[in-house]
Amino acid sequence: MKELILEESMGSEEELNILKAYLYKKTVFQLAGCAFYVLFFKFRFSRLLFCALFMLVLIASCTKQSEEDPDEIILVKIGDKTISDNEFIYRAEFTIRPPYCKGNTYTHKKIILNSLIAEKLMALEAGEDNDFINNTFVKDYLRGRKEQAMRQWQFDKEVSQKVVLDTTEMNKAFKMAGRKYKVAFVMIEDSTFAQQLSAVIDSSNKSFEDLLSDDYRPDEITEREVSWSDAEHDLILDALFIEPVQKDQVIGPLQTGLNQFILMKIIGWTDQPAITDNQVRTRWQNISVRFKRRQSKEIYNDYILKIMKGKKIEFVAGTFFKIADLLAPVYLKTKKEKNEILQRDHSELRDDENKYLGIRTRIESLYPEPFFKLDGKTWTVQEFSRELRVHPLVFRKGKVKNKRFAEQLKFAIIDMITDRYLADAAYEAGYDQINAVQRDVKMWKDNLNALYHKANYLKSIGEDSTLASDYINVIQDHLNIYIDSLQLKYSYMIEINIDEFEKIELTSIDLVATQPDLPFPMIVPTFPIITTDTRLDYGKK
Repeated sequence: MKELILEESMGSEEELNILKAYLYKKTVFQLAGCAFYVLFFKFRFSRLLFCALFMLVLIASCTKQSEEDPDEIILVKIGDKTISDNEFIYRAEFTIRPPYCKGNTYTHKKIILNSLIAEKLMALEAGEDNDFINNTFVKDYLRGRKEQAMRQWQFDKEVSQKVVLDTTEMNKAFKMAGRKYKVAFVMIEDSTFAQQLSAVIDSSNKSFEDLLSDDYRPDEITEREVSWSDAEHDLILDALFIEPVQKDQVIGPLQTGLNQFILMKIIGWTDQPAITDNQVRTRWQNISVRFKRRQSKEIYNDYILKIMKGKKIEFVAGTFFKIADLLAPVYLKTKKEKNEILQRDHSELRDDENKYLGIRTRIESLYPEPFFKLDGKTWTVQEFSRELRVHPLVFRKGKVKNKRFAEQLKFAIIDMITDRYLADAAYEAGYDQINAVQRDVKMWKDNLNALYHKANYLKSIGEDSTLASDYINVIQDHLNIYIDSLQLKYSYMIEINIDEFEKIELTSIDLVATQPDLPFPMIVPTFPIITTDTRLDYGKK
């Protein structure tokens, strides 16, 4: 939602400063409080699965036809800049559109198209060689965007395309996937105790309650329902839905994480069989997705092990805990606090920036200190902070407890380093030259350049309003006229595919689509709030 806040501020010097601050926060302030911009936290692999479902479609659909890339439909050509039909749809559907073009009427669709074209025109006016786009922080941000797209392409080529589903196991799951189990369970965070329980279960017929009577109170035993569609660990789903089970059967302990185990008892279940053709298709599709995810995870883990073979990281304890102590109060914000920060106006965002200045200064004082040794090379705190401009930290767990923060910080750094090596392998494979990757970066670059140019233009005419409530007046009083002039200026090089444009249908549902747990979670830039123009009276068909 942060980009939306920036976009709705209609210019002035303050807006330009805020835009720069946003990019600065996205990088260096990862060491000083920018974690609240990440809206969703799941395990590392889930982010790649989401990419396979969303981002790969986006970047693949925005490419010129080549040996590597699928066909696409181009809606608009503006010199060497283009807008594909899928880019149009995603920019309209995966972000929140303003009220004046929220619907699916032909008039609203024309406003959307004019807005996206206007963004490209403003990017043309800004040029490729201005101080903003050449700023180190902006370049690092765009490099991070490119490498994220490269890793997603890499995942598709090296993992998704190598999946071969086991229909025998899928058929077993199909027979039981309609069940909804009621289970009693306890979570165990002691590997020794888990091993002891496992040995007792194998050698006796003790009940679930008897197994736990000496170590757990009745109120520590929880009951819940489990369905095939739930986001459960694979071992839990295997235990419940692949092999036959019985009432009161004890299952586990199953290891679901580092020093995390679950012990379950089956209380009972209900079953909803798939009867109609639609139910059968839907269930089979859900099972296929689950099995593809699982096999993709195995292939991806093997691929990472191959990339990381022989690599070793050694943290310098003193420096590491200094950094952890500085970051813990910021990263341990609650979900409510993170969402409140995301929805604040610009003045409050500036307050947040000032709040973290002290932390940033303290971190900068640590710049010369060695932070960790990787593959024989020592990384200082300064070198680490530079890498964070390209790859902000992502935590594997959404709810990080204070006592576990240092551990989770270490995992986040390891994941960042792993992604660095994956990106290096993607460069070697030439994935940076894939049109889809290059186009994705151009989309973000044009968006940033247009925001920069809009802020400068409004400043040049003395418009200094930064209130979101004023945006419609600023558009009607200033931007519509300016965009009309750009349409006229560049009309000779604008081509619009009206026939394909008229086939597109949109919804009016507000949605901000994100890629959970990627360094840059937003799928596309926010909708460009630039013009309310409803006419397509420029360019050529």
